Amino acid sequence: MNEWPLMNGLASIVAGMAVLRYLLEGVQVSRHNPLMKMAVVSSEFALQWIRPLISSLPGRDRSALFWAWLVNFVMAMSQLSWRAFVSRDEAVWHLLPWGMALAVVDVIQQMLYVWMAAVFLMALLSWVNPFSPLLVGVEALVRPFLEVLRRFIPPLGRIDLSPVILMIFFQFTLTVGIGALEMLVQRLM
Repeated sequence: MNEWPLMNGLASIVAGMAVLRYLLEGVQVSRHNPLMKMAVVSSEFALQWIRPLISSLPGRDRSALFWAWLVNFVMAMSQLSWRAFVSRDEAVWHLLPWGMALAVVDVIQQMLYVWMAAVFLMALLSWVNPFSPLLVGVEALVRPFLEVLRRFIPPLGRIDLSPVILMIFFQFTLTVGIGALEMLVQRLM
């Protein structure tokens, strides 16, 4: 689905910032962290009207995650509707559940991309500027995954292979898992 690459890119950035905010809030990164500030500034405009609707749900605040899903849903429905219009298919409403499913797949994909970017940024900052305030937020995002991996794969001297293995795992999940989910939803349409 790449009929509108500019719109897809902008929607991915907006939804990705919302996913980043959701994940950072989940690991309780301080609001003063530069990464969290960026995520808050880029998503607060939408969450002001979503939060009152979602706040009645028990548990942690899911408004950022809902915003990411909504952005992906609108993009998926616009592209599915365009395809239906071009193919002269009159019934667009039957595509609604598939647009919802594709939006869920896109949110999961964006979560994986955020975690992959966090692993890459963590490695880069640990070499270039290990005292960067960004490193605190980035490490908080990937620490749970790395702790599990480090139980099974101890460092080799001063070399820690767990970030590399985590990147391979995320890439495999994106390629095989998310790719299979997307194909399944598209085949069921």
